[in-house]
Amino acid sequence: MNADTDNRGIILIVDDDPTLLELHAIFLENAGYETITAETGQQALALFDTHQDKISNILSDVLMPDMDGYDLCKKIKSTEKGKVIPFIFVSALSSLDEQLKGYEVGGDDYITKPIQPEIIYKKLSVLVNITKSNQDLKSELQESFKTTMQAMTYSSDLGQILEFYKTSLSSPNYKELATNLFRVTDSYALSCTLQIHTPDKIINIGDKGEISPLESNVIELARKKGRFFDFGARTVINYDDFTLLVKNMPLDNKERYGELKDSLGSLCNAIESRLQVLLYDSKSKQKEEILATVQKAIDNVEELFQEIQKESTAAIENMKKELDEALMRLSLLEYQEENILSIAQKCLDNTNGILDKGNHLSDKLKEIYHRLGTLFSGAKVS
Repeated sequence: MNADTDNRGIILIVDDDPTLLELHAIFLENAGYETITAETGQQALALFDTHQDKISNILSDVLMPDMDGYDLCKKIKSTEKGKVIPFIFVSALSSLDEQLKGYEVGGDDYITKPIQPEIIYKKLSVLVNITKSNQDLKSELQESFKTTMQAMTYSSDLGQILEFYKTSLSSPNYKELATNLFRVTDSYALSCTLQIHTPDKIINIGDKGEISPLESNVIELARKKGRFFDFGARTVINYDDFTLLVKNMPLDNKERYGELKDSLGSLCNAIESRLQVLLYDSKSKQKEEILATVQKAIDNVEELFQEIQKESTAAIENMKKELDEALMRLSLLEYQEENILSIAQKCLDNTNGILDKGNHLSDKLKEIYHRLGTLFSGAKVS
């Protein structure tokens, strides 16, 4: 074992394969972690009881003979100390069902074999940061939710929904929208996570702080399961732009369970309406920028055309004036002068015709701009 010089704590590694057990320990010790190892679930529980105050992470195989990784995780997470220790499953099984099992018993992440050292390091770092962040936020969140409960003016489910509809309409961003939602779900004694899908990224907002990577993966996979997807005491509600995960539905009270599903459906309709506005605002700015660029190009074309029109008209008028003066000096016969003037007038008419076509082109450019404005319905055009 390496000395715990950076306060990372001890990592408990559990695997019934001695070779893999030693290999994982070497990976972690080379990165400066202190490790203890167990080949069975029972050995792991004994080590946990002895070192639980120092254990910072648990890395466990899933398929083991006397006690599999899921049972081990369930037993550890049932203890007060084990609830806050990140538990990572390591398995060759990677299906949604397997990950749901891991998530159901309280796992925090899931690594598929064969594992790479850098993957372990990264996931450990993420989970350590999440645990620390959640511990720091715990007291603050408890106080916040207590204040929220005292501020509630509606006691019935309908009142809570109506209140949420009002507050959601003025929510300026995703975080505020989620905060308003969690005020309602907290009054229902429900623990929830809201996952928002924007064109650029996925945003996870948990009512107790940051969520684990495994929880995020489970929500994303469950998006393919229809509008409502139930597994255990958990319910996933899917919409185009977001998913709501409810973690503790009251399975022992069917009537309340049904009432909550109806209420959650109404809350999600309000979320969908507000999200469409928030997402559209972002897209609308891009559309307005495109329209502004097109308008600037049209303005430049019109300005150039007006200059050409002005210069062409002046040149023709000047030519006509000079032609009149020249004819007076040439002493031509009347029919010769008329013939030359006729040619000049024809040239003038042709030039004016070309300028008229230019005006028609300008009108067409404006028509294109307004059609773009129609396609970008909602973006302002002048």
